[in-house]
Amino acid sequence: MASRHELVYFIKDVLDGAGFATSDPKDLLHAGFDIVARKDSLILIIKVSLNADSINERAVASMSTLSHVVDASPIIISVKTGKSRVEDGVVYTRAHIPLLSPQTLVDLVVEGVPPLVYAASGGFYTRVDADVLKRVREGGMSLGDLAEYGGVSRRSIKLYEDGMSAKLDVALRLEERLGVELILPVNPLSLDREEGLQKVVQGSAEGLAREVFDKLHSIGYLVDQTRRCPFDAVAHDKKVVLFTGIDMRKQDLHRRAKAICNLSKILEKHSVIFVDKLGERVNLEGAPLIATKELSKIEDKKHMIELVEERG
Repeated sequence: MASRHELVYFIKDVLDGAGFATSDPKDLLHAGFDIVARKDSLILIIKVSLNADSINERAVASMSTLSHVVDASPIIISVKTGKSRVEDGVVYTRAHIPLLSPQTLVDLVVEGVPPLVYAASGGFYTRVDADVLKRVREGGMSLGDLAEYGGVSRRSIKLYEDGMSAKLDVALRLEERLGVELILPVNPLSLDREEGLQKVVQGSAEGLAREVFDKLHSIGYLVDQTRRCPFDAVAHDKKVVLFTGIDMRKQDLHRRAKAICNLSKILEKHSVIFVDKLGERVNLEGAPLIATKELSKIEDKKHMIELVEERG
């Protein structure tokens, strides 16, 4: 790919072709991610970079926050990491977020072929089918025999049987000598995300933002402030997610409103923008508007959602 712009739209085309509903990258300029995509219950939050080392902590934090709230899988797509090429068929990580090459994503979402290898300290590793290894031993193969075939210690073989991953070259040697398939696929969309979630540091909101956040909290919503997102916060409970924008007289409010509305449609969530005063419009680019005077009269979450749906 000649540019990051081309790579972003290549990834969008791939996802579109695979049946995903995708956001418009233009809506997410200056956000910490480039594409939001959904197919049935699978939601992807994607950051695209020519070199993964250029991705900063704020981008990672915005991806993590949104992924946690909407139960999405964050993914970084990159061509290089440092001076090294991102190899096809290998899962790397950045801040516990899966990092894939463009071709690996194509194989996964278009062909349904997951990668078999992941990168970690010390090189490339793979998951070993412990059940197959145990059956081989039950067939008369000793720990010593397997250790010799793999070029490792007997203790390592026992650890593989207990679920530990093996270095790629060891797994390949064992497969070749035993004539069985030992290597299991790695699904980057099912990796445990909780360990890597980076919570956005909650800023000291002031003025209209503070008033809105306090009110949302008082009627029962959890409120996570966001950075490098089109919206300023995500208000949520067990059933509802509300992408929340605050009109602080920002010049790009129309663009942000369009982005907020489009993301809410793709993810099938609610959106709202709170303003000081309500003019003739009750929504902006499809995003419902609620004035602070109206907000002060809202007594519960049901009333809030009724007003949002009425103006959406």
